[in-house]
Amino acid sequence: MRKFTKSLAAILSLTMTLSMGMPVFAEGEAAAPSQKVEATVTPTPTEAPVAQPPKNGLFTNEAGKTYYYKNGKMVKNKYGIKIKGKYYRISKKGIVTKVSTAEGLAGIRLDKCGGDLKKAFTWSSTKIKYFANVGKPKKGQNEVEYYATYGFRNGRGDCYVMAATFCMMAKVKGNKTVYMVKGTVPQANGKNGAHGWCEVKNGKKTYVYDPNFAYTFRNTSVKHHSGYKFTYSMLGKGYGLYRYNLKKVKRIKA
Repeated sequence: MRKFTKSLAAILSLTMTLSMGMPVFAEGEAAAPSQKVEATVTPTPTEAPVAQPPKNGLFTNEAGKTYYYKNGKMVKNKYGIKIKGKYYRISKKGIVTKVSTAEGLAGIRLDKCGGDLKKAFTWSSTKIKYFANVGKPKKGQNEVEYYATYGFRNGRGDCYVMAATFCMMAKVKGNKTVYMVKGTVPQANGKNGAHGWCEVKNGKKTYVYDPNFAYTFRNTSVKHHSGYKFTYSMLGKGYGLYRYNLKKVKRIKA
């Protein structure tokens, strides 16, 4: 009886051990198959094609710089150019910058003068035919730009127009301190008459440019300075210069 009990205990112990090591399934349930983990493949991004400049027209690259192409070639070094009704200047490297109408017209004319300020002065004093009724700028409008635009577009005007066209070309050339000066000068009748001229500051010196003065120089027998690049200190020293009334003038920056 004792032997039987020991054998039965051994069998029961083995049965319990096997039962604890085996998973228990409900009736009719099978073991779940092992799952396969699929690798995720990230597609290689396709690079966007780089934009190509047009044969003719403006082109802005990825860096935000604008260029202008004509007949497949990049245009460079233009003081002024008109593209689709708007005005620009183009640097030596071809970078395009939008400018005002007056600056654009001045740049186009300066290009035709070969970038030479003396030739530009000659143009303002010879090609602008004297005409008095040029109107006035609107309230708030820059006077230099108004008179310059009038002169470049019409080829005529008074002393203000002559001065303004040159002032604007001097500015486009790269001079940073350029003024159109509105003041008065003594006239033959003893009265003071309204007059306009140009000042360009170069370092500590201020030079005067007076296209209308040059106009008088060519059309009278009176001994005059040419009107191109002189200083106020030269007044009355044998040049027959206008005696500008400098105590009351209006300087308008170009």
